[in-house]
Formats: sequence, structure tokens, C-alpha cells
Amino acid sequence: MTTDTLSMNRRSMLRGSITVAGAAIVLPAMGGLAGCSSGAGGSLAGRLELIDAVSDLVIPQTDTPGARLAGVPAYIEAVFTDHFTTEQQDDFADGLSVFDDMAKQAGADSFTSASAGQQSAILTELDTGPGDMTGKATWQQLRDMTIFGFYTSEQATEELKFEEIPGRYDACAPLEEVGRAWLNRGV
Repeated sequence: MTTDTLSMNRRSMLRGSITVAGAAIVLPAMGGLAGCSSGAGGSLAGRLELIDAVSDLVIPQTDTPGARLAGVPAYIEAVFTDHFTTEQQDDFADGLSVFDDMAKQAGADSFTSASAGQQSAILTELDTGPGDMTGKATWQQLRDMTIFGFYTSEQATEELKFEEIPGRYDACAPLEEVGRAWLNRGV
């Protein structure tokens, strides 16, 4: 055997052992990433009407589209299904039941069947209530997802004004239109 053959075998052996050692380190870590998925894939079945009503109260339709027309309830459902862990899904679904419980205390069958005044009163109570109030965290999460979902939608462009470059540059404007001349250097 020549020295070239021995050196190639050593290189192959080193390459193989490094590959095995790397796999032994990386594969268990990658297996841990599987725990980051949303799990069983919970459902908001029966709660979408409630989410629709709440999101419409947060950003109602005026002369511009509201949250409902922007598709915010579908956005919230997608976030719930695709990004919440099973524990987060359970907490969120349990928190949504507080809306119906409060509506029943106000004399309605459910939040969606309550009058507009009752619905607003419930949301105001959740918003201004103490920090440890049951359902307050779910309300805040639902409100924040509604606002984020709306203002990242295409319909928000009808409400928001956008000017790509602020102002217009006019090098030869008459002094009468500009007013006083500006000093552009320190004195």
C-alpha cells in the first residue's frame, strides 16, 4: 500500500466520524423543534360568529372597510390553528366563553345575540376591568389580533394615507409662495 492510499483512508475515516458526531448532536436538537408546532390543531368551530362580532366592534365599517370586510376573523382563525400551541388554543377558547357568560349576566342568550349596547358594555368592562379579571387576557389578545390583522390587510390602505416621498421638491419656487427664506447654516 502506498502512502497516498493510507492518507485517503484516514481522510475518509475522519470525514465519516465528523458526520456521525455532527448527526448525533444535530438530530436530537431538530427533534425538539417538532414540539414547536401547534399540536393537535384545535378548532374555533362555534366561536367564529363571536370573533366576527367582536372584531367588528373593535374596527367597525364606516366610510372605510371594517375588520369584518378585511377578513380579520379568518386571519384570527388561521393564527389560532397554525401558530397557537395546544395550551394556548385551550386558554383562548376558554377565554372566549367569558364573553357569553357576561352576556348572560346582562340578560342575553349569548354575546352575539346581545344588543349592540350590551356588547359594547361587555367589551368596555373587559377593557377597563382589573388586570386579573377573568377573560381580560383573551379580550386583549383578540383586540390586538384584530388591530394587527386589519392594519396589515389590503383594506387598511383605504383608511390610511400614504405618501411615498413627503412633500414635493421645487427648486424654483417664488419667495411669495414659500414665505420667509430659511437660513440653512448655523450663525
